[in-house]
Amino acid sequence: MMNLQSGYRTQPPLVFNRWSRKPYAIFRSLNRVINIGVLTGTLTLLAAPEKGYAQTDTITINNHQEIDEVLISSNRTPKVYREAARIVTILPKAEIQAAPTSNLQDLLKYVASVDIRQRGAQGVQADVSIRGGSNEQILILLNGIPMNDPQTGHHNLNLPLDLSNIERIEILQGPGSRIYGPNALSGAINIITNPQTKQNLTLSTTGGQFGFYQGTISTQFQLKSTCHFLSASTTSSDGYIRNTDFKNHNLFYHGGWDSHLGRFDWQWGYLNKAFGANSFYTAVYPDQFEQVRNNFTSLSFKNQNRPINFQAQIYWKRNHDRFELFREDDYQYRNGYFIKDENDTAKYAPGSYYPGHNYHMTDILGASANTSFQSKLGTTSLGVDYRFEHIYSNKLGTLTDTINAPGETRGKLFKEDSRKYADVYAEQSYKYKKFDVSAGMLVHFNNQYHWFVNGGGEVGYRLNPQMKTYISINQSMRMPTFTDLYYDGPTNKGNPDLKPETAMTYEWGHKASNSRLRVNGAIFFRDTKNAIDWVKDTSETKYTTLNYTRLLTGGFELAAQLNSTGWKPMERLFETISCSYTFLNTSKNIPDTIDSYYSLDFLKHKLNVSGNHRVVAALGFSWSFTFYNRNGGYPDINNQQINYKTYSLFDMKLFWTKPNYELYLEGQNLFNTKYDDLGGITQPGTWIKAGLKWRFS
Repeated sequence: MMNLQSGYRTQPPLVFNRWSRKPYAIFRSLNRVINIGVLTGTLTLLAAPEKGYAQTDTITINNHQEIDEVLISSNRTPKVYREAARIVTILPKAEIQAAPTSNLQDLLKYVASVDIRQRGAQGVQADVSIRGGSNEQILILLNGIPMNDPQTGHHNLNLPLDLSNIERIEILQGPGSRIYGPNALSGAINIITNPQTKQNLTLSTTGGQFGFYQGTISTQFQLKSTCHFLSASTTSSDGYIRNTDFKNHNLFYHGGWDSHLGRFDWQWGYLNKAFGANSFYTAVYPDQFEQVRNNFTSLSFKNQNRPINFQAQIYWKRNHDRFELFREDDYQYRNGYFIKDENDTAKYAPGSYYPGHNYHMTDILGASANTSFQSKLGTTSLGVDYRFEHIYSNKLGTLTDTINAPGETRGKLFKEDSRKYADVYAEQSYKYKKFDVSAGMLVHFNNQYHWFVNGGGEVGYRLNPQMKTYISINQSMRMPTFTDLYYDGPTNKGNPDLKPETAMTYEWGHKASNSRLRVNGAIFFRDTKNAIDWVKDTSETKYTTLNYTRLLTGGFELAAQLNSTGWKPMERLFETISCSYTFLNTSKNIPDTIDSYYSLDFLKHKLNVSGNHRVVAALGFSWSFTFYNRNGGYPDINNQQINYKTYSLFDMKLFWTKPNYELYLEGQNLFNTKYDDLGGITQPGTWIKAGLKWRFS
């Protein structure tokens, strides 16, 4: 058993017991308002009525008429829900708390058009995509700060907070590059926390199968005119199969100050995550291991409700990653070699010894400023963004001076690369009678790829007070990651000559609602050029990244939600019932002799049905059923192509809620379905957890 000291000195070591087996708005935070057009239709677990959530730290949404007046941000010009012409799903705090899961990744899988593909369970590692895009084509934000890592999209959901810290989640379903710049090619997700003036302390603990433990302590407090939120959490498990143990530590702080000038917000976060990565990147080497550490901080300012609104922000993030193809629990480092049981030396192949682990360190520095004002022509928004990205690595980039990898004993960094880019944008929004129109353009300059323009617009028409139809056309793009450009391993080889992907997306949608029922539908088509994919000839052993071809993706979403509030005959049966269905299809002209790793690997059919029920005042339960049919397949250990199997998952949560405490019992995959949704990596069967949360005012 290893204590990780061999790869980790300056940072406190993480100790595993694998062998024992005993145990904000982006939309709002960016001052850009977003359409929650499919809020009620695509949500799968919906907020319980206020009587069921009397705690002071919850939010409920149980008035459909109020939602019509909510300011949302599907573009840079503020709009209310009934006028906006984009689809955005909003998950409020009460719904997050009621969901039958304890991690962000499993929560997102309930949302229409969102595809969560997990390598490691319980939030260890997951790739997220929207509407058939790749995990690199979606932008992740924390309180409006972009969190995407330029090394790889696998790091994008490594966020330094747990589910209980989140006040709200906003999911933009569709292109966002004209609004947020590169990488929001198929969508964006913003995670929101909200420090408040109330004083409280919350403690929670959860335990379950496979040695699972999660503990969180958080507090909100006020100091003079400032408010603060602070949280610390740890999550661990022995693993559901060999080499799937993990340990995750998070620290997160968010402070705010409402001054006479405007609102100031600052935040800081730290994450330290280490996990057994059984067959994560190739089935040929099952003893993989990975540790990720990151720090980030940001400062933002905004003034609102003035003749001219203004917002600015600055942020920095650093990410460390160590990847072990041969885990040091098994292979000890001795005299320059990795050896197991004194006689088994780690090798790629006979005579080819394992040279050592991969070490990476990325830095991101960004700043932005934007303003909006009203005139007879409508609302005008203008702004600029700047971002600098840098990587030190022993695998990615070009040769440079050697430095020691911070926090590592043997790690050396002797390659690097960097890029910087600036965006300038303008948008105009205008309303005339039953029509509302938004159009804008973002001009992007990158020192490596030079100029790109992302433009687009939306037109909405209100048929009557309860019904609206809209069309939208938008351009988008995404930059290659440093892994796309440079990675060279036993099964993959990067391409430094890659170009950015670009896409044009067309969408038509319709929304209808009354006090109890909401129905939403959308049809979309995305034309992607210079699509980046890992491909290889069937006679080759390595995948190579190429701007291989044109990719055509089309589909539709349907969603409905029924709310029983005030409907006496039904209130005792359910509080909310919702259903959503997404269909996708992607076409790509490739010869039969070429294997494509990602582009034709998408979720073709997804059906989700869920409900929230109140048995008595304090006792309730929620559930979610999801059906998955995935296109494509993966190569097994013998390089034989295996097609993905259709499967269904059922999750459920039972909770007893009082103002000062909550007891809950939750279970994922209660049908004990055997499935994998990425590269043949076996996912856990039934996983039961129980927990207790205390609240002190």
